[in-house]
Amino acid sequence: MADSLLRIKIESCGPGLPHHLEPRIINVTRSRNGEYIAKYTKLDENNKKVTVKKKMTASDVDGIMKDLSTIHIQAFPDHHMGCDGGFTELVVGGYSGKSHFRWWSSPPEGWEVLDDIVEKVIHCSGINDA
Repeated sequence: MADSLLRIKIESCGPGLPHHLEPRIINVTRSRNGEYIAKYTKLDENNKKVTVKKKMTASDVDGIMKDLSTIHIQAFPDHHMGCDGGFTELVVGGYSGKSHFRWWSSPPEGWEVLDDIVEKVIHCSGINDA
């Protein structure tokens, strides 16, 4: 069984084909043998679930976790809404405890660092279409 480290979920809203509106999820885990794996799940153009697994380097994951351990953000950001865009979620941790962040479109003021971390996870995972 793998230890859950991070989960990113991106939900689009607005015009597009139905499969573009389905959530795209990246789970980053550490296996029992110490490997870091990014598992990406989405629906393809035929509405079939597709899962891709890619290895991540320990230095990339350690850097992301270090970035997360040093951030300071307000617990209750200012609320803003729009008509196009989507939600981004970042879940850090697993069974023993976790933090869950969710924002609409662009991150609220003060939460920009979370958006940077999401981009870094996507880049380091090698998953290009999240």
